[in-house]
Amino acid sequence: MTRTSRPWLVFCGLVCAVLVSTCSCRTHRKTEPKPAPIPPPAVRPSPEVTPPPAPAPVVQPVPQPPPAPAPAPKPTMVSSNPPVRIRLTHGIREIAFETTAPGSVESQGRRTDLTPGRWTLRLTQARPPRRQFHVFTKTFKPWEENELKTYVSEWKSRGYPVEVASLGHPIQTASGYVLDCRQEWVSLQRFSSEAEADALRKRLEAQSVWAWIRPEVLEAGAGNATLVGGSPQTSQSVSLPLTVHGTQPVRVSAGSKSGVYAGDLSVGVGPDSMFELFETSPVEDYLAGVLPAEMPALWPVEALKAQAVAARSDVLMHMAIKHVLEGFNFTDSEGDRVYGGFSGRHPNTDVAVRETAGRVLAAANRIVAATFSANCGGYSENNETVWSAPADPALRGVPDYPTGKGPTGGPLSEGMGKWLGSPPKAYCSDDAANFRWSKKLTAAEVTRLVNQKYRVGTVRTIEAGERGPSGRLKWVRVTGSESTATIRKELAIRQAFGGLPSAMFIIESTPGPNGPVGFVFRGGGRGHGVGLCQQGARGMALAGKRHDEILAHYFSGATLETLE
Repeated sequence: MTRTSRPWLVFCGLVCAVLVSTCSCRTHRKTEPKPAPIPPPAVRPSPEVTPPPAPAPVVQPVPQPPPAPAPAPKPTMVSSNPPVRIRLTHGIREIAFETTAPGSVESQGRRTDLTPGRWTLRLTQARPPRRQFHVFTKTFKPWEENELKTYVSEWKSRGYPVEVASLGHPIQTASGYVLDCRQEWVSLQRFSSEAEADALRKRLEAQSVWAWIRPEVLEAGAGNATLVGGSPQTSQSVSLPLTVHGTQPVRVSAGSKSGVYAGDLSVGVGPDSMFELFETSPVEDYLAGVLPAEMPALWPVEALKAQAVAARSDVLMHMAIKHVLEGFNFTDSEGDRVYGGFSGRHPNTDVAVRETAGRVLAAANRIVAATFSANCGGYSENNETVWSAPADPALRGVPDYPTGKGPTGGPLSEGMGKWLGSPPKAYCSDDAANFRWSKKLTAAEVTRLVNQKYRVGTVRTIEAGERGPSGRLKWVRVTGSESTATIRKELAIRQAFGGLPSAMFIIESTPGPNGPVGFVFRGGGRGHGVGLCQQGARGMALAGKRHDEILAHYFSGATLETLE
């Protein structure tokens, strides 16, 4: 397969080496100058079916054979504790930094010393980043070369200027195995505006082709700001982007965001021409700030360890994929994972992270995308039920109760009414409020909620479609006075009815003289249900199970590996 001149063959050669060089593996920051933030790599054109054109003649037009494609560079291995870049906040015009020790600000190679105290950065001039918006439709693993070529050829024949983005990285275990976390993302087309990209996404959706949009930063935003602080107080102009280095953790106040952070802090200009604030921190320190926000720190230590391994696996699997085209790895919101920084850490979760350091879940020579949810409702779910992705053997629906303590075939074997009304004693059932729930809505409320996205008119009926092994719905069909809408995938189903706790539910309607007057949603669980059930992990730990036993229960066939 011919490779073109845009260097997207291997992500880690472009980004991960920069990440490794930009961050210390200690909690406190170093004061040496750091390289610039992650430059998001460009997307390479797709594999060509025909040879590239001959090189241009110098004097006489002599036919030349096409040049041989350059050999693909050997992937660069990522360390077990690489730096991760987190977007802490955005959309603000002022940021305050409070330091207890000397630090510095680095901008365009110039360093300004910071004395201990409060410093305020105010935006004065900004130019937003130049971006393009990709419409992606499918992912492939590196060894699926033939399938990728066929898929690209098919869409090119339909007139799309297909490109392929090579994302992710390989990482080596202590025993010498290489876990390959790379993915090939197929972009059918890219646009200069998100609205144009979304229009194509909607056209594809109408053809039952699921697509997603990702922005790519082609040129970073820039600008100027005023830095005020010190004793006696000084004021000076600084260029953006800039990096704040400190020898001790720094307290940050930026709009609604407030906390203490131990990594290098960088400030740039976002798409809205306002500040974006990032922290760069080693993965293990990042996990220490994540874990207390994901699981109560006073829970049993074996449950905390299971959560630490799952979170580490998911972070290392996705850090060079999800937002890397935008120049960072994760946000600190629930869309990725909530992150409390240095001030969000807790001694109990610090122990869980430290005692599992470098340990990940692996299967089929890859790190497992070890997802988790709050409460599976008694049975976990297959990944392809929830997301548009190939079935993952490690992410299968499993019972959240010991063998013989519940229905052998799960919810579908005994019917959803009985499953929800007379559930088995599960590891997660102590969380009664989320294990089983109900929500009543009037017909008018359902109509208002559904029509926010699906213009069906007055809702007449709601049909429950196919279900996954846990009983979570794959689709529902809403029929209204004007049209009918089929809503697919777990999150979209929950959102359509005002944010239901999960898609494991049945629907009961209350009839009236002119149609239904209300609906009752009776369900179980909280969250998508794929992978680790957090309440179930707690229940298993209380029953004396070790963290490796907990993980083996929820991630079918996965093994624990220690990274080099």
